[in-house]
Amino acid sequence: MSATERRLLLTARLPGLPDALPAGLTPARWSGGDRGSLLRAVAGSTALLVTANEPVDEDLIRAAGPGLRVVGTYSTGVDHIEVAACRRAGIQVVTAAGALAPAVAEHTLGLLLACARRIVEADRFVRSGADWRWEADAFLGAQLHGRRLGVLGLGAIGTEVARRAAAFGMEVHALPHRPGTPLPPGVIPHRDLVGLMRVSDFLTLHVPLTPETDHLIDKSLLTELPPGAIVVNTSRGRVLDQSALLELLAAGHLAGAALDVYEDEPHVPPELRRHPRTVLTPHIGSATTAARRAMTAAVLRRIGAALEQ
Repeated sequence: MSATERRLLLTARLPGLPDALPAGLTPARWSGGDRGSLLRAVAGSTALLVTANEPVDEDLIRAAGPGLRVVGTYSTGVDHIEVAACRRAGIQVVTAAGALAPAVAEHTLGLLLACARRIVEADRFVRSGADWRWEADAFLGAQLHGRRLGVLGLGAIGTEVARRAAAFGMEVHALPHRPGTPLPPGVIPHRDLVGLMRVSDFLTLHVPLTPETDHLIDKSLLTELPPGAIVVNTSRGRVLDQSALLELLAAGHLAGAALDVYEDEPHVPPELRRHPRTVLTPHIGSATTAARRAMTAAVLRRIGAALEQ
């Protein structure tokens, strides 16, 4: 590599990469392996593009050397990046924020429907080969129309969820996690979490993982939900106290939970996997071809812009 070339290390194969690559960047891909192999691979890089699987800490920053100017993440959240350490080293951090909002919102509503209408349970029953006939009380679930949805966090994803829920005829309540966030039409605002919990027949979480939101939704708040409520989480696993969730599912206070993220990914507790009223997916909220290509384009565009400054 010549002195004028700038190296971009990628830690994953990304859809749409050739079309989105900024001019003047020479891509290289880490082929995987242990942490030591990543520390060796990053040496001499001008830019680094990681997924949520690769923590970016001071060791990785030192291994990259003084030429590292920008770290991009193929995600919205930055909880796997020591942002303060990057700032001290003069390294910008950019994300794919905004590009995945429609896909994650769709997945959120899909999980909500699957749990409320017991779709996964019914699918398993049919596949079991058991005899059945139509019955008036078989697999009765909860209807979305006319029910109240609580949205915690009104960033790009939370806003898209609120709009889609309104189209289902739901009464949408919300607590923005940033002051001054504009509300979508018809959304009823709340000033505190307890107030939001008390009106939420369904609760969906859309806040970043920070020290302030770690286990934010704990047992005391979950018990404020109306009996029979359903909880959906497509944000970050540690925002929700899984142990408290399991306890209230077992007690019957909650009617179900639909999760795409977990406290200790990829580990999912057996109690969650065995529970008949949980719907579980493996962190695939943004997993559409269109969203992943848009994420690639967004984060690479921001890497390119950072390098031009």
